[in-house]
Amino acid sequence: MQFQITELKLMNRSKLQQDLIQQILDDMDIKTMMAILYDQMDENYDKYSDEELITEVKEYYPELLERE
Repeated sequence: MQFQITELKLMNRSKLQQDLIQQILDDMDIKTMMAILYDQMDENYDKYSDEELITEVKEYYPELLERE
């Protein structure tokens, strides 16, 4: 039986989405998870200005600025 859009509206979409994400994560190995997380973080930090990036580094990993 295939789900129709109306059936999805009747069910708890949030629960279905949570279950799907959890199943995907359960099926992944650590290397795959790390690759996805790296890509997501890289994309997020691309949106930072230079000043925002430096502020973030200073707050959490100031030693990284000493490497330059």
